Amino acid sequence: MKLLPAEFLERLKDILPPENFDSVASCFSCRPVISVRINTLKISIKKAVDVLKKSGITFRQVPWFKTALVLEGVTPEAFGQMNLVQEGMLYRQGLSSMLPVVVLSPQPEEKVLDMCAAPGSKTTQMAAMMQNQGQIEAVEVVRNRFYKLKSVLSLMGAENVVPRLMDARRYRAREGLFDKILVDAPCSSEGRFDPNNPKTYRYWSLRKIKEMAHKQKGLLLNATRLLAPGGVLVYSTCTFSPEENEGVVSWLLRKAQGALEVEKVEVDGIASYPAKCCWQKKEFNPRVEKCLRVLPDDLMEGFFVAKIVKHG
Repeated sequence: MKLLPAEFLERLKDILPPENFDSVASCFSCRPVISVRINTLKISIKKAVDVLKKSGITFRQVPWFKTALVLEGVTPEAFGQMNLVQEGMLYRQGLSSMLPVVVLSPQPEEKVLDMCAAPGSKTTQMAAMMQNQGQIEAVEVVRNRFYKLKSVLSLMGAENVVPRLMDARRYRAREGLFDKILVDAPCSSEGRFDPNNPKTYRYWSLRKIKEMAHKQKGLLLNATRLLAPGGVLVYSTCTFSPEENEGVVSWLLRKAQGALEVEKVEVDGIASYPAKCCWQKKEFNPRVEKCLRVLPDDLMEGFFVAKIVKHG
Protein backbone atom coordinates (compact mmCIF):
# COMPACT_ATOMS: atom_id res chain seq x y z
CA MET A 1 0.00 0.00 0.00
CA LYS A 2 3.04 2.30 0.13
CA LEU A 3 2.56 3.33 -3.49
CA LEU A 4 -0.88 4.88 -3.00
CA PRO A 5 -0.87 8.56 -1.97
CA ALA A 6 -0.51 8.87 1.81
CA GLU A 7 -3.05 11.71 1.90
CA PHE A 8 -5.60 9.51 0.13
CA LEU A 9 -5.11 6.71 2.66
CA GLU A 10 -5.49 9.12 5.57
CA ARG A 11 -8.76 10.39 4.10
CA LEU A 12 -9.91 6.82 3.52
CA LYS A 13 -9.43 6.06 7.22
CA ASP A 14 -11.88 8.84 8.01
CA ILE A 15 -14.40 7.70 5.39
CA LEU A 16 -14.55 4.00 6.23
CA PRO A 17 -15.63 2.43 9.51
CA PRO A 18 -12.40 1.55 11.39
CA GLU A 19 -13.15 -2.17 11.30
CA ASN A 20 -13.30 -2.13 7.47
CA PHE A 21 -10.16 -0.16 6.65
CA ASP A 22 -7.65 -3.03 6.50
CA SER A 23 -9.86 -5.27 4.35
CA VAL A 24 -10.68 -2.42 1.94
CA ALA A 25 -7.03 -1.34 1.73
CA SER A 26 -6.04 -4.88 0.75
CA CYS A 27 -8.68 -4.88 -2.01
CA PHE A 28 -6.73 -2.33 -4.04
CA SER A 29 -4.14 -5.03 -4.74
CA CYS A 30 -6.71 -7.69 -5.69
CA ARG A 31 -6.54 -9.01 -9.22
CA PRO A 32 -9.75 -7.88 -10.98
CA VAL A 33 -12.28 -10.65 -11.54
CA ILE A 34 -13.79 -11.20 -14.98
CA SER A 35 -17.42 -10.28 -14.48
CA VAL A 36 -19.68 -10.19 -17.50
CA ARG A 37 -23.16 -9.25 -18.55
CA ILE A 38 -25.14 -11.53 -20.86
CA ASN A 39 -26.48 -9.35 -23.66
CA THR A 40 -30.11 -10.48 -23.90
CA LEU A 41 -30.55 -8.42 -27.08
CA LYS A 42 -28.54 -11.13 -28.83
CA ILE A 43 -28.76 -14.29 -26.74
CA SER A 44 -30.92 -15.73 -23.96
CA ILE A 45 -29.50 -16.31 -20.50
CA LYS A 46 -30.10 -20.06 -20.83
CA LYS A 47 -28.31 -20.33 -24.18
CA ALA A 48 -25.33 -18.27 -23.00
CA VAL A 49 -25.01 -20.44 -19.89
CA ASP A 50 -25.23 -23.60 -22.00
CA VAL A 51 -22.48 -22.36 -24.33
CA LEU A 52 -20.22 -21.57 -21.39
CA LYS A 53 -20.81 -24.98 -19.84
CA LYS A 54 -20.10 -26.77 -23.12
CA SER A 55 -16.88 -24.75 -23.42
CA GLY A 56 -15.79 -25.98 -19.99
CA ILE A 57 -15.87 -22.48 -18.49
CA THR A 58 -16.93 -22.34 -14.87
CA PHE A 59 -18.82 -19.35 -13.53
CA ARG A 60 -20.87 -17.97 -10.68
CA GLN A 61 -24.24 -16.32 -11.21
CA VAL A 62 -24.88 -13.01 -9.45
CA PRO A 63 -28.03 -13.17 -7.30
CA TRP A 64 -28.95 -9.48 -7.51
CA PHE A 65 -28.75 -9.21 -11.33
CA LYS A 66 -29.82 -12.22 -13.39
CA THR A 67 -27.76 -11.42 -16.50
CA ALA A 68 -24.48 -11.02 -14.57
CA LEU A 69 -21.86 -13.76 -14.21
CA VAL A 70 -18.41 -14.04 -12.68
CA LEU A 71 -16.19 -16.24 -14.85
CA GLU A 72 -13.54 -18.41 -13.24
CA GLY A 73 -10.32 -19.81 -14.63
CA VAL A 74 -10.32 -17.59 -17.72
CA THR A 75 -7.51 -15.19 -18.59
CA PRO A 76 -8.37 -11.74 -20.01
CA GLU A 77 -6.64 -12.78 -23.25
CA ALA A 78 -8.67 -15.98 -23.60
CA PHE A 79 -11.84 -14.11 -22.70
CA GLY A 80 -11.26 -11.58 -25.47
CA GLN A 81 -10.99 -14.41 -28.02
CA MET A 82 -14.33 -16.00 -27.13
CA ASN A 83 -16.95 -15.98 -29.89
CA LEU A 84 -19.59 -14.88 -27.37
CA VAL A 85 -17.53 -11.77 -26.70
CA GLN A 86 -16.56 -10.97 -30.27
CA GLU A 87 -20.19 -11.28 -31.37
CA GLY A 88 -21.52 -8.98 -28.63
CA MET A 89 -23.33 -11.67 -26.64
CA LEU A 90 -21.13 -11.29 -23.56
CA TYR A 91 -19.75 -7.96 -22.36
CA ARG A 92 -17.13 -7.50 -19.67
CA GLN A 93 -18.35 -5.07 -17.04
CA GLY A 94 -17.56 -4.59 -13.35
CA LEU A 95 -20.33 -5.67 -10.99
CA SER A 96 -20.32 -2.30 -9.23
CA SER A 97 -20.70 -0.65 -12.63
CA MET A 98 -23.94 -2.57 -13.18
CA LEU A 99 -25.50 -1.30 -9.95
CA PRO A 100 -26.60 2.22 -11.05
CA VAL A 101 -28.69 0.83 -13.91
CA VAL A 102 -30.19 -1.82 -11.61
CA VAL A 103 -31.22 0.99 -9.25
CA LEU A 104 -32.55 3.16 -12.11
CA SER A 105 -34.57 0.19 -13.47
CA PRO A 106 -35.39 1.58 -16.94
CA GLN A 107 -38.57 0.16 -18.50
CA PRO A 108 -39.37 -0.60 -22.17
CA GLU A 109 -41.81 2.26 -22.65
CA GLU A 110 -39.67 4.98 -21.06
CA LYS A 111 -37.59 7.85 -22.36
CA VAL A 112 -34.15 7.73 -20.76
CA LEU A 113 -31.10 10.01 -20.79
CA ASP A 114 -27.56 8.75 -20.22
CA MET A 115 -25.52 11.90 -19.60
CA CYS A 116 -22.00 10.41 -19.53
CA ALA A 117 -22.45 7.44 -21.83
CA ALA A 118 -19.06 6.27 -23.14
CA PRO A 119 -17.85 3.62 -23.46
CA GLY A 120 -21.42 2.28 -23.46
CA SER A 121 -21.44 -0.33 -20.68
CA LYS A 122 -24.42 1.14 -18.85
CA THR A 123 -26.08 2.41 -22.03
CA THR A 124 -26.23 -1.08 -23.52
CA GLN A 125 -27.25 -2.52 -20.14
CA MET A 126 -30.24 -0.15 -20.21
CA ALA A 127 -31.04 -1.02 -23.82
CA ALA A 128 -31.17 -4.71 -22.89
CA MET A 129 -33.36 -4.07 -19.84
CA MET A 130 -35.69 -2.01 -22.07
CA GLN A 131 -35.71 -4.79 -24.72
CA ASN A 132 -34.68 -2.24 -27.35
CA GLN A 133 -37.94 -0.38 -26.82
CA GLY A 134 -38.53 3.21 -25.67
CA GLN A 135 -35.67 5.61 -26.32
CA ILE A 136 -32.26 6.31 -24.83
CA GLU A 137 -30.38 9.53 -25.54
CA ALA A 138 -26.69 8.81 -24.94
CA VAL A 139 -24.51 11.91 -24.52
CA GLU A 140 -20.71 11.96 -24.62
CA VAL A 141 -18.45 15.01 -24.85
CA VAL A 142 -15.06 13.45 -25.66
CA ARG A 143 -14.81 12.72 -29.38
CA ASN A 144 -12.73 9.50 -29.30
CA ARG A 145 -14.89 8.14 -26.49
CA PHE A 146 -18.00 9.03 -28.50
CA TYR A 147 -16.81 6.84 -31.37
CA LYS A 148 -16.03 4.06 -28.91
CA LEU A 149 -19.62 4.41 -27.66
CA LYS A 150 -21.00 4.09 -31.19
CA SER A 151 -18.87 0.99 -31.76
CA VAL A 152 -20.16 -0.67 -28.59
CA LEU A 153 -23.78 0.20 -29.42
CA SER A 154 -23.36 -1.43 -32.82
CA LEU A 155 -21.64 -4.54 -31.45
CA MET A 156 -24.29 -5.06 -28.78
CA GLY A 157 -27.26 -4.43 -31.10
CA ALA A 158 -28.61 -1.52 -29.05
CA GLU A 159 -31.09 -0.06 -31.53
CA ASN A 160 -33.12 2.22 -29.26
CA VAL A 161 -30.15 4.51 -28.53
CA VAL A 162 -29.51 7.92 -30.10
CA PRO A 163 -25.87 8.95 -29.47
CA ARG A 164 -25.08 12.68 -29.10
CA LEU A 165 -21.60 14.22 -29.23
CA MET A 166 -21.78 17.17 -26.84
CA ASP A 167 -21.32 18.38 -23.27
CA ALA A 168 -24.21 17.02 -21.22
CA ARG A 169 -24.13 20.15 -19.07
CA ARG A 170 -25.44 22.04 -22.13
CA TYR A 171 -27.77 19.35 -23.43
CA ARG A 172 -31.37 20.40 -24.12
CA ALA A 173 -34.30 18.03 -24.58
CA ARG A 174 -35.55 17.98 -28.15
CA GLU A 175 -38.92 16.34 -27.57
CA GLY A 176 -40.13 16.56 -23.99
CA LEU A 177 -38.57 15.67 -20.66
CA PHE A 178 -37.12 12.34 -19.57
CA ASP A 179 -38.68 9.68 -17.37
CA LYS A 180 -35.30 8.54 -16.08
CA ILE A 181 -31.78 9.97 -16.16
CA LEU A 182 -28.45 8.33 -15.39
CA VAL A 183 -25.50 10.49 -14.38
CA ASP A 184 -22.59 8.09 -13.95
CA ALA A 185 -20.27 11.02 -13.52
CA PRO A 186 -16.61 11.55 -14.27
CA CYS A 187 -14.85 11.46 -10.91
CA SER A 188 -11.49 11.02 -9.19
CA SER A 189 -11.93 7.22 -9.63
CA GLU A 190 -10.48 6.34 -6.22
CA GLY A 191 -12.33 3.01 -6.24
CA ARG A 192 -10.15 1.90 -9.16
CA PHE A 193 -6.74 2.74 -7.75
CA ASP A 194 -4.18 -0.02 -8.29
CA PRO A 195 -0.93 0.23 -6.30
CA ASN A 196 0.79 -1.79 -9.04
CA ASN A 197 -0.21 0.72 -11.72
CA PRO A 198 0.77 4.33 -10.93
CA LYS A 199 -1.26 5.58 -13.92
CA THR A 200 -4.43 4.84 -11.95
CA TYR A 201 -3.64 7.34 -9.21
CA ARG A 202 -0.82 9.59 -10.40
CA TYR A 203 -3.31 12.38 -11.27
CA TRP A 204 -4.95 12.32 -7.82
CA SER A 205 -5.00 15.47 -5.69
CA LEU A 206 -7.41 17.51 -3.59
CA ARG A 207 -7.51 19.96 -6.49
CA LYS A 208 -8.65 17.14 -8.79
CA ILE A 209 -11.44 16.26 -6.36
CA LYS A 210 -12.61 19.88 -6.31
CA GLU A 211 -12.49 20.04 -10.12
CA MET A 212 -14.57 16.87 -10.43
CA ALA A 213 -17.15 18.05 -7.90
CA HIS A 214 -17.63 21.26 -9.90
CA LYS A 215 -18.24 19.25 -13.08
CA GLN A 216 -20.60 16.85 -11.29
CA LYS A 217 -22.71 19.72 -9.96
CA GLY A 218 -23.09 21.11 -13.49
CA LEU A 219 -24.22 17.74 -14.80
CA LEU A 220 -26.73 17.20 -12.02
CA LEU A 221 -28.15 20.70 -12.19
CA ASN A 222 -28.91 20.25 -15.89
CA ALA A 223 -30.27 16.75 -15.23
CA THR A 224 -32.90 18.15 -12.88
CA ARG A 225 -34.05 20.55 -15.61
CA LEU A 226 -34.41 17.66 -18.07
CA LEU A 227 -36.21 15.29 -15.68
CA ALA A 228 -40.00 15.02 -15.90
CA PRO A 229 -42.07 15.49 -12.73
CA GLY A 230 -42.19 12.15 -10.96
CA GLY A 231 -39.05 11.07 -12.82
CA VAL A 232 -36.04 9.28 -11.34
CA LEU A 233 -32.41 10.41 -11.45
CA VAL A 234 -29.58 8.08 -10.47
CA TYR A 235 -26.20 9.64 -9.68
CA SER A 236 -23.16 7.41 -9.30
CA THR A 237 -19.38 7.59 -9.00
CA CYS A 238 -16.53 5.11 -8.54
CA THR A 239 -14.86 7.21 -5.86
CA PHE A 240 -14.79 7.43 -2.06
CA SER A 241 -14.49 11.21 -1.85
CA PRO A 242 -17.40 12.74 0.14
CA GLU A 243 -16.91 16.03 -1.72
CA GLU A 244 -17.92 14.23 -4.92
CA ASN A 245 -20.60 12.05 -3.39
CA GLU A 246 -22.73 13.18 -0.44
CA GLY A 247 -21.41 16.73 -0.79
CA VAL A 248 -22.67 17.00 -4.37
CA VAL A 249 -26.05 15.44 -3.53
CA SER A 250 -26.45 17.77 -0.54
CA TRP A 251 -25.63 20.76 -2.76
CA LEU A 252 -28.21 19.64 -5.33
CA LEU A 253 -30.93 19.31 -2.69
CA ARG A 254 -30.22 22.84 -1.51
CA LYS A 255 -30.35 24.20 -5.06
CA ALA A 256 -33.62 22.36 -5.76
CA GLN A 257 -35.39 24.05 -2.81
CA GLY A 258 -37.64 21.11 -2.00
CA ALA A 259 -38.31 19.90 -5.56
CA LEU A 260 -36.23 16.73 -5.10
CA GLU A 261 -36.33 13.78 -2.72
CA VAL A 262 -33.68 11.16 -2.02
CA GLU A 263 -34.90 7.57 -1.94
CA LYS A 264 -33.21 4.82 0.03
CA VAL A 265 -30.88 2.68 -2.10
CA GLU A 266 -30.66 -0.93 -1.00
CA VAL A 267 -29.70 -3.94 -3.11
CA ASP A 268 -29.92 -7.38 -1.50
CA GLY A 269 -26.56 -9.08 -1.38
CA ILE A 270 -24.47 -5.91 -1.66
CA ALA A 271 -22.24 -5.13 1.30
CA SER A 272 -22.33 -1.45 2.21
CA TYR A 273 -21.24 1.01 4.87
CA PRO A 274 -22.84 4.25 6.11
CA ALA A 275 -22.96 7.34 3.92
CA LYS A 276 -21.21 10.41 5.32
CA CYS A 277 -23.58 13.00 6.78
CA CYS A 278 -20.67 15.28 7.63
CA TRP A 279 -17.13 15.62 6.41
CA GLN A 280 -14.26 17.76 7.69
CA LYS A 281 -16.60 19.79 9.90
CA LYS A 282 -19.08 20.38 7.07
CA GLU A 283 -22.63 19.15 7.65
CA PHE A 284 -24.52 17.65 4.70
CA ASN A 285 -28.28 17.37 4.23
CA PRO A 286 -29.25 14.41 6.48
CA ARG A 287 -31.14 12.82 3.60
CA VAL A 288 -27.81 11.78 2.07
CA GLU A 289 -27.80 8.90 4.56
CA LYS A 290 -30.16 7.14 2.10
CA CYS A 291 -27.39 6.90 -0.51
CA LEU A 292 -25.49 3.65 -1.04
CA ARG A 293 -21.77 3.29 -0.45
CA VAL A 294 -20.57 -0.08 -1.75
CA LEU A 295 -18.03 -1.76 0.52
CA PRO A 296 -15.22 -3.07 -1.71
CA ASP A 297 -14.31 -6.74 -1.64
CA ASP A 298 -12.80 -9.27 -4.05
CA LEU A 299 -15.80 -8.85 -6.40
CA MET A 300 -16.97 -5.26 -5.96
CA GLU A 301 -15.22 -1.92 -6.45
CA GLY A 302 -15.89 1.03 -4.17
CA PHE A 303 -18.94 2.80 -5.59
CA PHE A 304 -21.49 5.45 -4.62
CA VAL A 305 -25.12 5.46 -5.80
CA ALA A 306 -27.85 8.03 -5.10
CA LYS A 307 -31.47 7.75 -6.24
CA ILE A 308 -33.27 11.08 -6.56
CA VAL A 309 -36.96 11.63 -7.41
CA LYS A 310 -38.43 14.86 -8.74
CA HIS A 311 -41.71 15.87 -7.15
CA GLY A 312 -44.70 15.85 -9.53
